[in-house]
Amino acid sequence: MNRAPGLYLLAAVILAWFPSTGSAQQIIFFTENFDDAKFGARGWYDSAGAGGTVDSANHVSGSTASFNCHWALGGTDCAGGTPHRHLFTASPTVYVSFWMKLGSQAVTWRGSGQPFHPHLIQLLTDADNAFVGPNSSLFSALIETSLFTPRIAEADSAAVNAGSVGKDLLASAMPHSVAGCNGDQNASATCYPCSPYCNSTYWDAVSPAFVNNQWHHVEFYAAMNSTSVLGIANKDGVFKYWVDGNLVINYTNVYLRSGNNPNRKFNQLLLAPYIGNGSPIAQDLWIDDLVVADQPSASQLPAPKNLRVN
Repeated sequence: MNRAPGLYLLAAVILAWFPSTGSAQQIIFFTENFDDAKFGARGWYDSAGAGGTVDSANHVSGSTASFNCHWALGGTDCAGGTPHRHLFTASPTVYVSFWMKLGSQAVTWRGSGQPFHPHLIQLLTDADNAFVGPNSSLFSALIETSLFTPRIAEADSAAVNAGSVGKDLLASAMPHSVAGCNGDQNASATCYPCSPYCNSTYWDAVSPAFVNNQWHHVEFYAAMNSTSVLGIANKDGVFKYWVDGNLVINYTNVYLRSGNNPNRKFNQLLLAPYIGNGSPIAQDLWIDDLVVADQPSASQLPAPKNLRVN
């Protein structure tokens, strides 16, 4: 009987640790195992190049192949093309799970060699059309890595209020961007002219979590922030990023939409790895067993670690 309060505390911690989505059961939007290159038959569209390279020599246990992105020296895109875009049921929350390997035994992963890029996976919304350019969208959330350090980024250059650049509109009812130019919610926010403006902001893990030439399980969860009846955004959006079951990025105070966009939802995944300045070396990454859903399932998320109840 004396341990009952501790058990209640443990239950409360576990419930708080799992993301709150308002749904009791995970809804899977689509899966992709990369076992063959018939991506169009599985809902992918607007494929770049040949549609992507499938590699049967590199894959996770239980799989038969993976998607391989090879960059030539100075290349910006995957040399063999990419599956590119896949629509899914519009949802204010999205969960993405996949396995990823950076670099090979012969060539150590160098990433972009810059403080920015590469873009790996992007999530777009129903505010844009099905073929929107990711750098000219009303919102894009990005699952990235800065060398071996996990990174989440967002951009919404098409939402910039050009007449109020440099003003903090994040808590106002005026139309505005959330990723820079109209207020900086994070110290990494950028804003610069580019027809007419480009912006971005990112959140990094505190330390590297990936190892060269090793498969890692990546999980990502995002939830749109709420908005008030007055058309003002509440700073309660969610970004989470796990590597091999460890929660390495965890924010519950993020803006993903402004107050004048209360119904904006995620509805498109873009798998098109990109290094804007060109790859500093010829190098590879692999992705396998992709799952896109509305939220994690209890079986997919590990239990919180190092919890102690007295």
